[in-house]
Amino acid sequence: MPESISKSSNQEETHHQSKFLSKYLFGALSILLLAFLSSTYISQNCLEFLKTKMFPKSNFVLPPLLEANQLHEILKEKNFDQNYRVIEAFFSDKFHQNFDQEHVPKAIYFDALHGADSNDYIPKNIPSVEKFEEYVSFLGISNEHHVIIYDRSENGFLVSGRAWYLFKMFGHEKVSILNGGLSFWKKSKFDLTNDLFSPTKTKFKANYNKNMIRNFEDIQNNIKTKEMVLIDSRESESFNKVHPEKGIKEHIPNSVNIPYSSLFDLENALLKNPSELKKLFENNDVDLNRPMIISCMFGVRSCTTAFAAHLSGAKSFSLYPGSWNEYHQKIKE
Repeated sequence: MPESISKSSNQEETHHQSKFLSKYLFGALSILLLAFLSSTYISQNCLEFLKTKMFPKSNFVLPPLLEANQLHEILKEKNFDQNYRVIEAFFSDKFHQNFDQEHVPKAIYFDALHGADSNDYIPKNIPSVEKFEEYVSFLGISNEHHVIIYDRSENGFLVSGRAWYLFKMFGHEKVSILNGGLSFWKKSKFDLTNDLFSPTKTKFKANYNKNMIRNFEDIQNNIKTKEMVLIDSRESESFNKVHPEKGIKEHIPNSVNIPYSSLFDLENALLKNPSELKKLFENNDVDLNRPMIISCMFGVRSCTTAFAAHLSGAKSFSLYPGSWNEYHQKIKE
């Protein structure tokens, strides 16, 4: 080999080695620096700023509906902790033991009723802005994180839908639901763990959208004005049930019935794709360009219907947390 080519080849190899060492030496020094700063009295805001500069965030935006194989790949990303948070959603902290035994790697347990001021009318109410901010911050979720939600229900949406709605209502746009939840994750034979991931408490600032929540008075008014489409997510048997004494169907007047179960592909227990969901709304004469109010029995399953409407291109949707449980009690008073 000519001497000039040999020298050039050696120089190039030396250059690549130098770049490799520089890159990983910088990474190691950065981690050591952050560890040192964390142990001092430096402010959390300053620390977060330094992390952002040392470990750039991902510019890739995840879709609202995330498939199991997509999350499997995302978990491999070296900056995963910087960019994402995975939460397993359920109601109350009573089922934390199931989570402790096995869960998706890097997942954090999320109580979708934490801080909710529930009552007989609304047994599954929503939390206040302050309580939500405090809880989410405590869990180590910031406004910069993309939140990925799953639950343990059959289709993976029963509680995930409510958790998704909470984050959207409090102004967090970077949020996705894992299609099929833990059930399909297991079926796909992806890893489970009992290791507990406990990120440092951070700062989450809510931007509450009051137009995403409706109360009994709003429903009464809309029955008269018909300004918004009323959707009831209960199953058909409940929606069409006739009151034994009054002889009227037990649902809010002018409501359209789109059963929760109709949102899913029964063969694989996954949510239907956006084009199928859009067709479902259209077949029930729901104009996705009109604002809608969605209810069910307790204001839970209706959140998944809102998610389906969102995937279908709905322009405006809101939740009636009291749903039929509150409405049928108050009309008797």
